[in-house]
Amino acid sequence: MININKRSFFIALALGVFTLATSQVHAAKVKTEDQLIADLASPKEEVVADAMLKIEKQFPTSAKAIPEIKKYLGDNRAKVRRKAARVIGVLHSEVTSAEIKSICALFKSADQREVMDGLIALRGLKAAEALPEILPLLNHSAPNVIRDACRTIAVLGGKEHIALIEPLLKNADPKVQKDAQDAIFALKAKS
Repeated sequence: MININKRSFFIALALGVFTLATSQVHAAKVKTEDQLIADLASPKEEVVADAMLKIEKQFPTSAKAIPEIKKYLGDNRAKVRRKAARVIGVLHSEVTSAEIKSICALFKSADQREVMDGLIALRGLKAAEALPEILPLLNHSAPNVIRDACRTIAVLGGKEHIALIEPLLKNADPKVQKDAQDAIFALKAKS
């Protein structure tokens, strides 16, 4: 019985030391808003994307960081421009027509994840002017893109878009059918 207590004590002590050591390492890694904004200028896309994510989580109302992130909507690095669009959408930032066009440029990518990130970003923005760019995606070859197009049209569109979505109720993919039905339901509920 004494060995069990000694063993438990040493295990608890080891866990305590480990927790203290990792919390100090974690505390040392926390960056200020200005440091994260400076990281946006890194040539390494991982550093830039990580900085955008940290800004989104730690400084969601930043008046300094959001304009800087918007500059990366047209970046030549796919991961950076995708993350910029997603952060701007998640934070429901005010956007200009030019910024909406930059997000819609993601639709031209051969990578369906990039197309989907553009659609997801637009759902968080006041971007009804993007609907003409979104509607052709209802005929995309990738079912997940079609599904995200339905979701985005449900947010940004109006009742006049129902007829464009209705053919998808007969799509071979049941998930596409469900998202089409959900979009139609949401659009019918709009006044």
